[in-house]
Amino acid sequence: MAEVHSIALLTCHGKKSALSDPLAQAGYTVFTINHFDTDTLGTFTVEIPREGTMLEAARRKAKLACELSGARFGIGSEGSFGGDPWFGITGWGREVLVWYDAVEDVEISAFVQGSETNFASKCVTQLNDAINFAEAIGFPQHGVIVGDPAQAVYDKSCLDRDSFEASVELALEYGEVNLSTDMRAHRNPTRMKMIARCAQDLAARLVLHCPQCASPGFGEHAPLSGALCIACRRPTKQPRAVLLKCVRCCFTSEKPLRSEVAAQYCDYCNP
Repeated sequence: MAEVHSIALLTCHGKKSALSDPLAQAGYTVFTINHFDTDTLGTFTVEIPREGTMLEAARRKAKLACELSGARFGIGSEGSFGGDPWFGITGWGREVLVWYDAVEDVEISAFVQGSETNFASKCVTQLNDAINFAEAIGFPQHGVIVGDPAQAVYDKSCLDRDSFEASVELALEYGEVNLSTDMRAHRNPTRMKMIARCAQDLAARLVLHCPQCASPGFGEHAPLSGALCIACRRPTKQPRAVLLKCVRCCFTSEKPLRSEVAAQYCDYCNP
């Protein structure tokens, strides 16, 4: 029977529900540290700016989970949201998870992104417009934030239509009101699904062990260019293989992808 490890999760936003099943498949039981306010590490509404990149923030949470719990393994989660990377029009979500081994001082990360998000915002001057926005983003299952930190009314606590309408009406007394989707995981089931997808990718890597040192996390590190043009046989910038690497001993191997590509990808045949 495979060994089961405990892994500490630092969260105040219910992320355990998205992580438990995927990580169980990799041999980890998630337990939560919820006495630490993770909002002190940064908020989506920027009352407290996040320091560093998504990866750095997730790494900080994973290490802190180990420190606070005394556990060997910790996991950190971080997300970011904005416009799509092509035109900036469609909402776009990004999630990263970091698994950390405090004994070996190594980490394994997984990253996903996509349009599966209800990230949106709108300025309104009438209650009906506010109600339409809330319905469009899936309220009350998905949270709505009324106002901005700098405005007279700023409310993240609306759980039903009555409390939402009361908060908007109060805010409208001061002028136009900005509404935005609440991107905290416990108030955003759509985001929670993306976190679960990221956890599945992380779990898939955790079950792969290094052929040399047997540590978990042996997986894709970088593409290797050089697939040959089918017409002129010169190497192209297209990937011919993927470099697999161990995060602990740095052993590497190559996973072949393809040996040839069409001439349209060749800088010589199609400059």
